Amino acid sequence: MKTARNIFLAIVMAFALGSCQQADSEKDLGFTKIYIPQATITGLDNTYPIPNGSITQNSKYVCKYNEASGTLDINVGVVRSGYVKESKAFSVKLGVCASETQRKLAEYDEKGIPATELPLSVCSIPQTISVEQGKNSNSCYVSVNMKELSKDRASIFVGDTYKILVLGLEISDPTEYELADLNTNVVICIDLNSEEWDKADSPVRVLFPFI
Repeated sequence: MKTARNIFLAIVMAFALGSCQQADSEKDLGFTKIYIPQATITGLDNTYPIPNGSITQNSKYVCKYNEASGTLDINVGVVRSGYVKESKAFSVKLGVCASETQRKLAEYDEKGIPATELPLSVCSIPQTISVEQGKNSNSCYVSVNMKELSKDRASIFVGDTYKILVLGLEISDPTEYELADLNTNVVICIDLNSEEWDKADSPVRVLFPFI
């Protein structure tokens, strides 16, 4: 009898303890930090290569060419890490990061790779990225006017190759949560020499032929 009574008491206590604890689905888990997922693509640094793999894959996840506007639309987004039961809406500012542009140009120069800053005059950069309540991520498109850029293509063509076009971007001033310690800036690097433009018969190659 004593054994049965002890077992019963143990079951009751376990049930009572479990009822007092929140289920994992009701807890806030992990660190709620905001970062740019594209800054993690290479796994080496914050370089964001354009194109990144096949053009077919790029058009879904990375970039796409808009024939009507003549722009190359490059996907840039934010993610809030961690699990939050009641996820708040938030936004961050998106802007040019000149220091990252110069850092990457210096890196290319050290390696002997021709590169130049992507002219801001051909870029359209959204000022903010907003995430709705209940969600943890969203993205926007940074648009590069390739038709306009192609008018001066001789200036970015050296020998038999195009210079890598470099643009550093950063997020700042979150309305909710905090920025992560890493991956809050990203460096877009457009490689007009990539064979992927040829494989897809891309209008980009028409605008930037090897001459």
